[in-house]
Amino acid sequence: MANNAADRAGCRGNGALVPPGALAAAPEPQRPEEGVVCDLAGLAFPGPQGRGAAEEIVQNAPGPTWACDVSGYATYAVTQEPRIVAGIRSSPGYVEQPRVTGRQVSGFDPHHVVADCAGTPTYFSLELGQKYHDAVDTPGTPRIQELFDTFVEAAGKRFGCSAPTS
Repeated sequence: MANNAADRAGCRGNGALVPPGALAAAPEPQRPEEGVVCDLAGLAFPGPQGRGAAEEIVQNAPGPTWACDVSGYATYAVTQEPRIVAGIRSSPGYVEQPRVTGRQVSGFDPHHVVADCAGTPTYFSLELGQKYHDAVDTPGTPRIQELFDTFVEAAGKRFGCSAPTS
């Protein structure tokens, strides 16, 4: 079915799509550690400081895609999967966006962008949940751009993104 859909869309590429031999077990929920959110040192907690009671589920398997859900607060995702990035880049509304931590980026909006990571196009996405929106006026809750900046810095290191040069 996937091969037929890829053929109809004209995006099959070289060779047939093949299902994985086995699927990894679903990750278990865990509590964020102090100074480490979603297994990323330096990532800001997406809610009021001192309220690390939220659980997170981190899809941390090796590969071109990483994701983390901090229950009710935020969902982070990164991919370097070429077919996904190509689809994003060819979508309507994909345009240059304001720089993120000094990096030139393009995307749909300032929190769904593609950056160049050591020559590899890398998509970063941040979706905010209702608990974040409910806490936005609570002291110690980081602003959206701060969350996104710390996310791109922390996740970027995992994906080979060096600090931008001026």
